Amino acid sequence: MTKRWTLMALLLIALAAMWGCSSDDDPVDPPAATTFETMAAAVAAYVNDNTDCPGVITAQALHDNLDDYTVIDMRSEADYIAGHIPGAYNVPTLGGLMAALETTIPDDKTYALVCYSGQTVGHAKIAMELMGYEDVKSVKFGMCAWHSSLAGRWNTNIGDNLATPETTNNNGELVSHAFPTLAGDNATIVTTRVNAMLAAGFQNITWETIQPNLDEYFILNYFGEADYLGTGTGGVPGHIPGAYQFTPYASLGLEQMLDKLPSDGTPIVVYCWTGTTSSQIAAALNMLGYNAKTLQWGSNRLFHSSLTANRWTAAEMHDYELEVGGAQTPEFAAMYAAVDAYLNDNTDCPGVITAQVLYDNLDDYTVIDIRSATDYGAGHIAGAYNVPSLGGLLAALETTIPDDKPYVITCYTGQSAGHAKIAMELMGYEDVKSLKWGMSSWNSTLAGRMYDNIGDYLPAPETTNNNGSLVAHAYPTLADEDPATVVEDRVAAMLAAGFQSFTWTAPTPPDMTPYFVVNYFGVADYEGTGTNGVPGHIPGAFQFTPYTSMKIGEMLPYLPIDGTPIVVYCWTGQTSSQVAAALNMLGYNAKTLSFGSNRLFHSSLLANKWTAAETHDFALSTAVPAI
Repeated sequence: MTKRWTLMALLLIALAAMWGCSSDDDPVDPPAATTFETMAAAVAAYVNDNTDCPGVITAQALHDNLDDYTVIDMRSEADYIAGHIPGAYNVPTLGGLMAALETTIPDDKTYALVCYSGQTVGHAKIAMELMGYEDVKSVKFGMCAWHSSLAGRWNTNIGDNLATPETTNNNGELVSHAFPTLAGDNATIVTTRVNAMLAAGFQNITWETIQPNLDEYFILNYFGEADYLGTGTGGVPGHIPGAYQFTPYASLGLEQMLDKLPSDGTPIVVYCWTGTTSSQIAAALNMLGYNAKTLQWGSNRLFHSSLTANRWTAAEMHDYELEVGGAQTPEFAAMYAAVDAYLNDNTDCPGVITAQVLYDNLDDYTVIDIRSATDYGAGHIAGAYNVPSLGGLLAALETTIPDDKPYVITCYTGQSAGHAKIAMELMGYEDVKSLKWGMSSWNSTLAGRMYDNIGDYLPAPETTNNNGSLVAHAYPTLADEDPATVVEDRVAAMLAAGFQSFTWTAPTPPDMTPYFVVNYFGVADYEGTGTNGVPGHIPGAFQFTPYTSMKIGEMLPYLPIDGTPIVVYCWTGQTSSQVAAALNMLGYNAKTLSFGSNRLFHSSLLANKWTAAETHDFALSTAVPAI
């Protein structure tokens, strides 16, 4: 990628060489370009080119062509997480921009820079352009224009706060100054000054700050002369008293008005229409060694109601899609892709089979019994293979358990089998089922675990919807994993950790305030108005719709990543077991609520309810299958 400043520096030196050679017989060494001159050439090549500066794109144009852009969001991480343009990369500080461009942000598309109101990214845009990144745009009016819920910064900062604009021309008072001296060398001065400017952060100032002491500032009005004098077509009635007029694209070169700027540290305040262009000009001047700031909100803050162009209005606001949550590391993205493909597909999850169907087709299945060796030895489904710990499952599948039939996993009540089922599915074992209600449904002599744990232990369910208080979070990083092996590694780690469950105590309900409770129902059942008989939900629980909520663009970013235990519950504990296992593989701290709603309000359930009709008296075997 050709760098403008390199070409301009070479041109400047070549011109100096031509000036210094008076004849072939009496050559004169050309004066070397100063670092300021080299930096000024780089700046002028950009700011005096109206095809690139300010280089804005509207929210509408970006939205309509989003696939053609790499979006860089330069708001705080918290604001980015709360809602950003889909696919945007977050760079929350100007100082981190160059490192992000070199390491994590792809370079195969045009860049679109966005911030809160379109002003901060002016510093970033000129920095990228001077460092050789071409095809850089800044989003006009920032995220305020992308979504109306984020438009407050513009809506609250427009106004007519300059009561008596000046219309006389002050440029006759301008005097020449020496140029600043920039330490460094010509070969690296642009890089040095760009990085210094970015490290210093957004240099801005408000009208309220300068208004009481205007004579302490050098105010640079970046309009054409007619608008500066209040006679142009843009609707401005004049300019800030004492301001000087610098014509856009024609005033900031070495042979133009650059020498009229004070170099003694006097603060220079640059203003334009919206602050978008003046941000770039202020950044340019700071790279040249001046003390410059952009006037926030520009003329929209000074005389908004009179503007006929470049004006913030309700028409600038849209309601385009907002993606919630933080950026995904490659490791998390790889793990999420595997979880999403399984967990959000209701053809596979939860994937239960009843005892009756298994009994009627037993020869068609390989049964894996994950109860203890003692309980397995006391009686199991004929032909079942025993894997007494989740941590031993994958090894048994690779060494002793045949793979010629679909699998059925059984446990005591059907809940811990959920951890095993999702593990097998993510490791590529297809046609895996878990036995609904586990061995409690296979034979009545084993049904005690279900009978002993059903009840109405939530005497006062809540029916209000708490989702309005959800706060978005970043995603776990899984930074110690390799994207190529993260699924295998995280599945193994989840199984090794064993069954992760939480039991609702009785008769005294537990204190749930330390927990983030996920209700894995549809919204009607969550609110107690559905057809399945649940009278509400655990107080403080949040509603996550099955098969649609555990997605990047949906509810997943609302899960806490600070170690807060997440308790997931459903009807029987079988689906929530798989959801909890999935969340643990994604880096969350999740547990399934044992026995689900059957423990909370069993008597009111009309579906997914444990009853005597669920248990059978199918034969139990003590024979161990041949290996």
